Amino acid sequence: MEPSSAGGKGELPIAVSTDIANRLHQILPTLSAAEFELLSRYGERQHFQAGDILFKQGDRHISMYVIITGALEIERASALGTAILSTHGPGMFTGEMGTLAGRAAVATGRATADSEMIVISEESLRTLVISEAALSETIMRAYILRRVAYMQDQAGGVVVFGARHSQPTLVLRHFLTRNGQPTAYFDVELHTETAALMERFGVTEADIPAVVTPSGAVLRQPTLRQVADGIGLSSDNIDGRTFDLVVVGAGPAGLAAAVYAASEGLSVAVLDAKAPGGQAGSSSKIENYFGFPTGVSGQALAGRGLSQARKFGAEVAVPACVSSVDCEGQDFEIAIDSGERLRARSIVVATGARYRKPDLPGLERFEGRGVYYSASFMEATFCANEEVVIVGGGNSAGQAAVFLAAHAKHVHIVVRADGLAASMSRYLIQRIEAAPNITLHTRKQIVELQGEDTLEHICWQTAGGEVKTAPARHLFLFLGAEPNTAWLGDCVALDDKHFVLTGPQVPATAWPLERGPHFLETSRPRIFAVGDVRSGSVKRVAAAVGEGSAAVQSLHQVLASD
Repeated sequence: MEPSSAGGKGELPIAVSTDIANRLHQILPTLSAAEFELLSRYGERQHFQAGDILFKQGDRHISMYVIITGALEIERASALGTAILSTHGPGMFTGEMGTLAGRAAVATGRATADSEMIVISEESLRTLVISEAALSETIMRAYILRRVAYMQDQAGGVVVFGARHSQPTLVLRHFLTRNGQPTAYFDVELHTETAALMERFGVTEADIPAVVTPSGAVLRQPTLRQVADGIGLSSDNIDGRTFDLVVVGAGPAGLAAAVYAASEGLSVAVLDAKAPGGQAGSSSKIENYFGFPTGVSGQALAGRGLSQARKFGAEVAVPACVSSVDCEGQDFEIAIDSGERLRARSIVVATGARYRKPDLPGLERFEGRGVYYSASFMEATFCANEEVVIVGGGNSAGQAAVFLAAHAKHVHIVVRADGLAASMSRYLIQRIEAAPNITLHTRKQIVELQGEDTLEHICWQTAGGEVKTAPARHLFLFLGAEPNTAWLGDCVALDDKHFVLTGPQVPATAWPLERGPHFLETSRPRIFAVGDVRSGSVKRVAAAVGEGSAAVQSLHQVLASD
């Protein structure tokens, strides 16, 4: 079988970066006759007439269409209008990363000429990308790059109205960005066209943040789950099911566990309350991760891990906040705050740790109004050409300082210790020392925040007890770590700081079986803990990935013997 030679040249008319534009041949590749022959084994040939709709924006569980003859165009609609994302000719195929996961289509596919196509179902597509290595590389690369291109189109399908000094707005924008959702953002303070658009959709400032879905529905001050449901991001395939493994947390450790387990044939679900990547996903650049000599952003690393997990058939559900787990039965029953419930033969706890909030009066009042817990491009735009203060001496603080120094007028790092050597990698310390607009302040701590509607001043105390006040409109906090273990209840044994005990750390009195626990196994057989949530773990991305894969090896032994 061969595609007609009467076409095959694709177009990508949306505005994208030069790098993406230069990779058009990978975004819209033309398949060879041999590749067509392989594809024909996984789908069936169908005929379509000009004008036929193959799939609509918002449809879930759509098929992949491979053009033999004819043509089609991909059109994305938003509340602001419509745009042609790409055109496809003979030898080309449809889809992007959401297609593999059964998520809502980001656009509508329409035949523009009488056409013959190979139609490959979602299930057959998953089989294809696992079974055909060379062809899978072409398809997966195209799918990933298409999602990147869609993200760069600022006339995206989702419209968000918000305010720069609104914490809920910041949370919502982070959620959409980290989950790869194309978004058009309009700020009531920054964009002159915002007022007219809000009036058009019946949105007031009291409704902020507000979301207009591609279908035109207006969501006022929505929860993240309401947004995910409204745009087709949330999973519709976990409620009531039983999985061999449920991974709670989609950071590097959790995604690694999912990739290894799913690739070895286990049925896997991954649940995360926010977005893939965990704490590492918010890092501007990770430079000491093996295999990336020039560094990789946390979001890029998370995106690759997510793509791998979904390639092997893992169901990654976001946002899915686990509220409790019943670990008394033969299978574990997991409850999600949305009301969904699922069962698991085994669990990997990979919920990581969150930055500790200092005991500062009025702290919550300034969150999103000058106080931040991550340093992404979003926050960088807030403090362009202004002075910022970073509190913390770990690698996350160092990465934030180096990143923000490229945007801010000056960066001040405040630590209680005598220096950074005990808690930060040497390469980051060297970057900080070399930066002319970064100053390190040792043996100091923030004791008070001041301001009206937004942060205006901070008060810091020296080791000698002297208190000084300094102007500060942007304060970034990267302090210590608190484990996300409250949802576990009394299910597993914890240490005195609420991190999960595993392997030899598990008290003999808490272990119920004759065999001893595996190294990453908790006090509850068939529940493992990996990454930052584990007591005594090495707080590094590479270590987390290693633990995620090692847990799966032990898991196979446990499932086979218990």
